[in-house]
Amino acid sequence: MAIIVCGLIFGMHMLPAVDSMLNENNLKISHYFLRSQIDYHAELPPFARRPLTTLIMYAFIGFLGVKAGYAFILVNFSLLVLSGYLLYRLSLTLKASRRQAIINMLMYFGSFSILFAFFPPVFTYDEPLQYCFLLASLIYFFTGKRLGFVLFFSLAMIARETSVLLLPALLYTENRKIKWISIWFYIKRNLYLSLPILIYVIYLVIFMYANNLFGDASTEMTRRWSCFLENFESKKNALESLVSIYLTLGFFTTASILFRSPKNQLRSLTTAFGVTVLINTPIVILSAFARESRLFALPLLFIWPIFTQLFYPNFMQKWKNFLSQSLSYKTFMAVIFVFCTFGNYYFCYKIYAGFGLGENNFFTEYLFIMNSFILILVLLSFNKKSIEA
Repeated sequence: MAIIVCGLIFGMHMLPAVDSMLNENNLKISHYFLRSQIDYHAELPPFARRPLTTLIMYAFIGFLGVKAGYAFILVNFSLLVLSGYLLYRLSLTLKASRRQAIINMLMYFGSFSILFAFFPPVFTYDEPLQYCFLLASLIYFFTGKRLGFVLFFSLAMIARETSVLLLPALLYTENRKIKWISIWFYIKRNLYLSLPILIYVIYLVIFMYANNLFGDASTEMTRRWSCFLENFESKKNALESLVSIYLTLGFFTTASILFRSPKNQLRSLTTAFGVTVLINTPIVILSAFARESRLFALPLLFIWPIFTQLFYPNFMQKWKNFLSQSLSYKTFMAVIFVFCTFGNYYFCYKIYAGFGLGENNFFTEYLFIMNSFILILVLLSFNKKSIEA
């Protein structure tokens, strides 16, 4: 299933009418452009310290004699397939049925930052490998295998250092049922969660010393803080930044709030998702280009593997409640839905598209469909209240 879906995603990226990293606005693969991206990530200091994805691609190019474009596609789509399978395994670890785990995997592939991974300005590069390591580490985390967690989370941080932003939520998840005894007990219990940070710091010092990159660190930080100004320097940039956040997190955030599970483990993971959103989102806005929506997707690693368990039972109950309502109530809700759909159309196809956003891709259509689903969820959320009243 993962192979089939990733094949469809690849096919969408190669359509002649769209502009993606993978094609040249036609059916040809962009070997020259993709080679420049690989070399760019190998040479520029902020990206050079994340060498794993680049090394794998160079291995395909050097040892197997594969063209750069083919190497980029084979590596990233193989990793996307593997990440989908690992998310399926993580769902099973979190007590999902096989059917639920498959639906969770499909929701993962249907997420904005995955479905449009290689469209500008998403520009995915290290994330597929990062997700593979993080999902593997979460499997070990929830099965209590600490050595495996430390190994794969350390690799995830080397693949992309933003992985560290998941640790506060993992710290909460690990200790949510533990009563306070002493500070030493707390430190001892959670020491393994800090080991990936120590391993990464050792790696980073050695890497930067070997490549003489310490002088570039301060310059990089100055440039990063200037990203905030570009994110909001014009109406177009501000709209693109805000919609980027919304496209990535909007649907899953709405579902996690309106369909919050009473089950302890699922509730703790939705809380972990919220904690990570509150940490990750401001950091991205202040230090990176918000239009690169993949940067906001990191917290979804706590929602993707439990989405069906979290969403489906409550959604079906609310839908049954809606069907049991009076005809006048259902008619009233239908009128609201139609009225809001006109507003949704106007925003997506007049305001958003009017700024030149969503051209040569399917962002506008995705935004319209996602807004429609969110509207349905919001309207259904009033059913229970009206019945209880």
